[in-house]
Amino acid sequence: MEYMSTDSDNKEEIDLLLTDLNMSEVINIMEKLYPNGDLSVYDDSLLTLCPEKNKNEERAESLLFSRREVSLLSSVKYGTVEDLLAFANQVSNTAKQICHHRRQESGIILNMINPKNGRYQIDSDVLLFPWKLTYRNIGTDFIPRGAFGKVYLAQDTETKKRMACKLVPVEQFKPSDVEIQACFRHENIAELYGAILWDETIHLFMEAGEGGSVLEKVESCGPMREFEIIWVTKHILKGLEFLHSKKVIHQDIKPSNIVFMSTKAVLVDFGLSVQMTEDIYYPKELRGTEIYMSPEVILCRGHNTKADIYSLGTTIIHMQTGIPPWVNRYPRAAYPSYLYIIHKQAPPLEDISEDCSPSMRRFLEAALERNLNQRPSATELLKHEALHPPREEQPRCQSLDSALFERKRLLARQEFELPENIADSSSIGITEESELLKRQRSLYIDLGALAGYFNIV
Repeated sequence: MEYMSTDSDNKEEIDLLLTDLNMSEVINIMEKLYPNGDLSVYDDSLLTLCPEKNKNEERAESLLFSRREVSLLSSVKYGTVEDLLAFANQVSNTAKQICHHRRQESGIILNMINPKNGRYQIDSDVLLFPWKLTYRNIGTDFIPRGAFGKVYLAQDTETKKRMACKLVPVEQFKPSDVEIQACFRHENIAELYGAILWDETIHLFMEAGEGGSVLEKVESCGPMREFEIIWVTKHILKGLEFLHSKKVIHQDIKPSNIVFMSTKAVLVDFGLSVQMTEDIYYPKELRGTEIYMSPEVILCRGHNTKADIYSLGTTIIHMQTGIPPWVNRYPRAAYPSYLYIIHKQAPPLEDISEDCSPSMRRFLEAALERNLNQRPSATELLKHEALHPPREEQPRCQSLDSALFERKRLLARQEFELPENIADSSSIGITEESELLKRQRSLYIDLGALAGYFNIV
């Protein structure tokens, strides 16, 4: 399309032509003009995420005027993982040029969503709600954000299925935003349902963590108790064990990227993830959230999957104290960047909570080991004594999910004994907070909107 840049006088005429141009007709004309098959057909195998071909480089194949483009950028339909990856590449390379002239949405659906006649329309087939409307007492104008995009709660109007929907501007969308979730399925990795290009925005539909993120829980309720931390850590380590077995580094483990489901915690936001092809990954640029970064990541001299283990350790400190590591000793106002501090002083053992149990402290010391060669793997940490405490040393509820059912049982008992409770309440000040209410407030944000399923709220 070089003539578009060389002949500026005809720009308006070309824009008008493109407005009503039917791409399928162009392809038919080209096939008649070149009956020998000079038009290239895109090979799906180039998009398969595998160690032999993926060299940690972002794909930039040109797909303009390929037959694959016409089939994938013309409607919304069910497809395979390969179709979704092909669609992601086409959007990344060509959608910025043609999206202004598109008249309907397009995309590939893997699961849960039901497109009708090749369409799936926002506000018609699916409703999007700002995430803050699904929670109470989160804070003014709080909407969780992922890398380069806002996250909404979505509901299919026909099936009533609730999903998370991440909106990414098309100019900031990369195939890596969907590759890991599409190619690797695990119970502790948020499932990707599909990707749809609508207007100039990519809508990524995925499994909804309706219980909110760890960051939301901490900001709303304060530090988490150790049995809650143990529950979350087990689930995240299982997800990391799976990813690391596939030589995938998440590269952005932090509280906002861990969300609660009804019976599990899952990892989200794989936009910075990479798949290693060798024992050490050498990045071209610094990637991640600096305050949770390991020392070797900051140096950019090569790291491996154990960088995620260090980040998990810093995340646990945040869960324990309600404050990210380093911040309490080095306020953000005085230290806009923590890269030098982490490089010189890591690990942040001084930031471990004072009421941390001895076994959990040993767990954190192992996870925050500065030497990555001596740092344990996810598989090794799953066997650590800190994650398997004696039941007599822990509260009755061994998980957030069982705590929810315990809470329901207690509320049911209160309702049954209502007259007695009313009589007793006269001797208790209304400002005094019972232990039950404290537990309810602590657990509410953990399971958020899911509490409605059990008729608790």
